[in-house]
Amino acid sequence: MHVLKNLVRGAAAKFDYQIARRADAFGDMRRFVPASTRPVILDIGANLGQTAKKFRATFPSSAIHCFEPGTETFKALRQNMAGANDVHLWHCAVGSSVGKQTFFENTEPDMSSFLELSATGWGEVKNYPIVNVTTVDQFLTEQSIAAVDILKSDTQGYELEVFKGAEEAMRRGRIGLVYFEFIFSEMYRSLPRFDEVFRFLTDRDFLLVSIYDIHHQRNLADWANLLFVNREYHRRSGAAA
Repeated sequence: MHVLKNLVRGAAAKFDYQIARRADAFGDMRRFVPASTRPVILDIGANLGQTAKKFRATFPSSAIHCFEPGTETFKALRQNMAGANDVHLWHCAVGSSVGKQTFFENTEPDMSSFLELSATGWGEVKNYPIVNVTTVDQFLTEQSIAAVDILKSDTQGYELEVFKGAEEAMRRGRIGLVYFEFIFSEMYRSLPRFDEVFRFLTDRDFLLVSIYDIHHQRNLADWANLLFVNREYHRRSGAAA
């Protein structure tokens, strides 16, 4: 078996193919983000700051903007990120348009969403606050941010709306990487289909890097994390060589 694997790898190398397990999204992001830069990261759906801390460890010089609409969750986020250098906290949601919207706060904070729970979801909605919503395009304009290296979204099924609100930035090549959770199951009502999200990104010149951490429920794919890279950002990074 070892000899066969070496033969396959050797044949693939002749045609410039790489055969590898892609299990580390942060390692993959590090391959694309220039080491000499101060990366700008948008952590949309920051929750308690778990992913922000991973970003800080992976990109120590980065500027991280965390967005979290949940009242109690935002308080915990603020405590968890206290003293963190160049981490900016924003108590609002991100979507496809600027305004206000009803947010379904769940007893399980990582299940809170703008979408209603379905039968396969868990936790219980305990509050229905009206929260402020901005868009990526509006935020970049207000903060005079020219480009984003990583747009991360974990908004429990609301990713497509987040991406729609980043339309201008994506069209202009101002976003390098898009890292997000996609829900395959019927955890919430009115979830977008995978092909809708995939086409939205590929139509805006993003390429799929990999799919990570696939979780299953009832022997079916439930959710996973995905990483896309802008074609030009990929070329400039040298990762295409």
